[in-house]
Amino acid sequence: MKKILLSVSFLFLGTFSLMAQQDAQFTQNMFNKLSVNPGSAGHNGGICGTLFTRQQWTGFEGNPQTHMLSADARISKHGVGLTVFQDQLGIEKSLVAKLAYAYHLTLGPGELGIGIEAGMLSKSFKDNFIAIDDPSLDPSIPNSGTSAATFDFGAGLYYSIANKMYVGISTLHIPQTSVEDVADQGGVGALNFQQSRHYYIMAGYDWDINNDKKWVLKPSILAKTDAASTQLDVNVLMEYNKMLWGGVTYRVEDAIGLLLGVDIGEAINEPSISGLKVGVAYDLTTSALADHSSGSFEIMLRYCTSIYKQPKREVYRSVRFL
Repeated sequence: MKKILLSVSFLFLGTFSLMAQQDAQFTQNMFNKLSVNPGSAGHNGGICGTLFTRQQWTGFEGNPQTHMLSADARISKHGVGLTVFQDQLGIEKSLVAKLAYAYHLTLGPGELGIGIEAGMLSKSFKDNFIAIDDPSLDPSIPNSGTSAATFDFGAGLYYSIANKMYVGISTLHIPQTSVEDVADQGGVGALNFQQSRHYYIMAGYDWDINNDKKWVLKPSILAKTDAASTQLDVNVLMEYNKMLWGGVTYRVEDAIGLLLGVDIGEAINEPSISGLKVGVAYDLTTSALADHSSGSFEIMLRYCTSIYKQPKREVYRSVRFL
């Protein structure tokens, strides 16, 4: 599996030119599978909730700011999930809300999740556009206060083996719908945003170095494309005692990300909040924007717990057998 991951990484590195996508990106993408693959809904076997906030390219006025909340749960062979995120870039604001469903079935040594998602995508524009010339003279700039929404749909497959290996493929924005609003009476300032179909491939492997779960190396990749441009993240995390982790992400032709995290429950030896994780990531920009940006900063809060608690073992001793 490690050889496969390495081969796939070099394949993408050598084949595609890397550019930005329409969808928001996260450096800690290994904790954010649900938003890009509905087949992963419920794959943890319990209930999980994740909160992200990201400030990209700090130092730029109007830089991208993204906030996302996702949650999923597993009931028998069925997984359900919810994702809501807001992305703001300058005067443009995007809001996405979608529900996911996945059916999980046993396949070979692992489990396959077959998932779909449906929801809405909206776009709106504020009125503080700054330009040398009058922006109302450019018909391609939407009027201030313009907003519209449209339906969205996606599907994905997610295969995992005992939480040690996973691979997923998904397609989002399948209808390629348009977000449209009419122009003013002069025919200027119409909103017409075409949502491109996106494709995602993800894979990861957990290598228990000493077979004691003390040190676990976690390489993973996430590739995304809209068939016009492609972006590839190559990640390597090292986890210690299921409690601390650190690592690095390389986003080709864009940034190098440093990641740190801790499971708070494990760190303070409090079983009741075991699974409460906090992670941070800092991106060092490697593109031409490096001369103008202070990098990107991202915070993650995640909590997972089992729906079915282990029964408490009770021992009964009869007085007859003292």
